[in-house]
Amino acid sequence: MIKAEELIKELKKIDIDFFCGVPDSLMSDFSKSLHFDFKNKNHLIASNEGSALGMSMGYHLKTNKVPLIYMQNSGFGNFINPYVSLLHKEIYNIPFVMLVGWRGEPSKPDEPQHLVQGKITEDLLNLLQIEYIHMDENSELNQIINKIDKGIKRKKQFAVLIKKNSFLKDSRNFENDHKLLKRFDALNNIIELFGTNSIYISTTGKLSRELYSLRKKEGILNDDMYVVGGMGHASSIALGILEYEHEKNIVCLDGDGSLLMHMGQLAMVAEKKYKNFYHVVFNNSSHESVGGQPNLYSKIKREILFKSFGYEKICIIDNLKEFENLNLNNIKGPAYIEIKVQNSSSENLPRPEDDVEKYKSFFMKKLND
Repeated sequence: MIKAEELIKELKKIDIDFFCGVPDSLMSDFSKSLHFDFKNKNHLIASNEGSALGMSMGYHLKTNKVPLIYMQNSGFGNFINPYVSLLHKEIYNIPFVMLVGWRGEPSKPDEPQHLVQGKITEDLLNLLQIEYIHMDENSELNQIINKIDKGIKRKKQFAVLIKKNSFLKDSRNFENDHKLLKRFDALNNIIELFGTNSIYISTTGKLSRELYSLRKKEGILNDDMYVVGGMGHASSIALGILEYEHEKNIVCLDGDGSLLMHMGQLAMVAEKKYKNFYHVVFNNSSHESVGGQPNLYSKIKREILFKSFGYEKICIIDNLKEFENLNLNNIKGPAYIEIKVQNSSSENLPRPEDDVEKYKSFFMKKLND
């Protein structure tokens, strides 16, 4: 295993001194080191992987230096368009180094949303004409650095596929306000508020696992839509449903990091003036599911933002008392309900035990009952 701090120090020695990306659980220790050890100097956490690529291109155009981009392999969906239409060697030929967390690596147990992406990751890199190497728990730092150095000296795009346990674990934690509600408790209150007849679409990450855990604990059928992949698209799925469902309450359970990733569709959601749409955002201003790295969500003036999108009602909840005063009879959709929660979760959250297609069938049946 390699210590992230040492890797970053060695990268700086070969003149890689700009880091930009989206946090990943396999590289949590890497982004933690950039934060704690290097005080985020020349480090930008992007809202999505395509934006990270754009910022890295801007850095290269100004400095003529090679940037480093980091992401999970599921982020290739956001990465591919700006790469093949801008940075590719046949277009502007912008060199970069990528660290890619290899979720769904073949023969390694993983969650269903990572299986297809994991199988095709190497094929995609080959198709994209990006040279790559592997990094695992047996890799040696000097060998990794030497290969990266050779790659960037050829002015190429170069990737390092990061396998599980490649980095030494960093036990440091990001700031957490324990005065705030725990997300699991806030979620439980939301479910009680909207009731079992409402339709729930739950975003990628631990929020969906908490919803699954809650249903399992109470012995309730798991007929919610767990958006296990496709981070940032829960509200778009809700929009597709809302076009044809005007009676049942549609509750989109979202996270701040997820919402930031693809925010443009929110104007479409609000423009239709769906009275039965409730957008519930659990705000811990972090990427908590992959390590707790901070984002900029709380620095946005959300009341102004969502009003400008066209949401009819905006509620921001800081504590349990405000939660208890929430009355659906006074909330007309489309509504934005934000609950400020802690930057933490249980370490033993269960994952869906069955094929996710089974839950899809339960969800569809509930939609059409």
